[in-house]
Amino acid sequence: MKFVHIADLHLGKTIHQYSLLDIQKQLLYQLLDYMKKENISTLVIAGDIYDRSVPSSEAVQVLDEFLDVAVNQNHFQILMISGNHDSQDRIHFASALLKKQGLYIETEVHKKMEPIVIDDVHFYLLPFFKPSLIRHMYQQDSIVTYQQAFEEYFQHQDIDKNQKNVLVTHQFVGKNSIQSESEVILSVGGSEIIDNSLFEDFDYVALGHLHASQKVGRKTIRYSGSLMRYSFDEVKQEKSIVIVNTDDFSLSFHTLTPSIDLKVYQGYYLDFIKNDYISKKDDLLHIELLDGKIVPHAIEQLKRLYPHLLQLTYVHLSQYHHQVNDNMKILETMELTDLYQQFYQTITNQQLDEESLDIIKDFIEKDGEKNETIKS
Repeated sequence: MKFVHIADLHLGKTIHQYSLLDIQKQLLYQLLDYMKKENISTLVIAGDIYDRSVPSSEAVQVLDEFLDVAVNQNHFQILMISGNHDSQDRIHFASALLKKQGLYIETEVHKKMEPIVIDDVHFYLLPFFKPSLIRHMYQQDSIVTYQQAFEEYFQHQDIDKNQKNVLVTHQFVGKNSIQSESEVILSVGGSEIIDNSLFEDFDYVALGHLHASQKVGRKTIRYSGSLMRYSFDEVKQEKSIVIVNTDDFSLSFHTLTPSIDLKVYQGYYLDFIKNDYISKKDDLLHIELLDGKIVPHAIEQLKRLYPHLLQLTYVHLSQYHHQVNDNMKILETMELTDLYQQFYQTITNQQLDEESLDIIKDFIEKDGEKNETIKS
């Protein structure tokens, strides 16, 4: 059999106050047309169905209509989990009834995963969760990181390695995975990262959370990526859906084509004033000006030609901001203890002694447990 793997729909997302919902709807129906044409009847959606935990009524309607056409009219089978953007209660509503129609929705983490068997494939649905949930589930107070949580959780699972096993989950897997501005950081100091070696019992791992289509280690541990570009730093990413052939777990890809896309153009102000400089003027645009001086009222003037101009920057001013952003990304990946050590050395010009470092480590651990308890 074949199935399609997608993720990170983010229905209802806006970019600079511009709603993407109409474009998202177009892409979902392109997907259905492709599945009908290729005679593929199973769809996996690996989380972040909505962009917000309380989605707009319009976003809910788009999903409802899409699922109705997919399940009731085309008789597709859909397996769907919640992501970190989703409200479990809103996604899970009426899920018990919908199973009879071929729509499987999982928003809860159970002590034992029970597979959904389609043909000869065992699908395991594991929605997004935080380490605190596993810490409480198995009464393991030492669990702090996502890696520790997954290690503990998989120790309690019985996966039959003689079967064809597919895991659908929504987490940050792989320390070298490509991130985008439009993704939410799950934690501070790299504690969100899970090593792909934990997934050896699965023939294919359908990941959600990161918006760039990419493998993590082996080719069958994969982020499908988002259906379309959700930030201007994603403009060079090739967006596609993943088609998995479970006979040998080979992969193929198909590109959906939004009617309006995100584009970044660079040039001088007078270039953009020319009517033929950008051929597709209704795209969502970020224009980077090469002019050495600020052009008065530039964005107002350019919007007359480019109605969806969302962002205007100057290259000579942006270089400083890129440097700041790069420094912030480095800080985000550092362990909290390393951040304290670096701060202390910067202020005092001295190394932090071992006794003080132990006190800081103890404080971080206790504070992390306190915050997880409050959030859960």
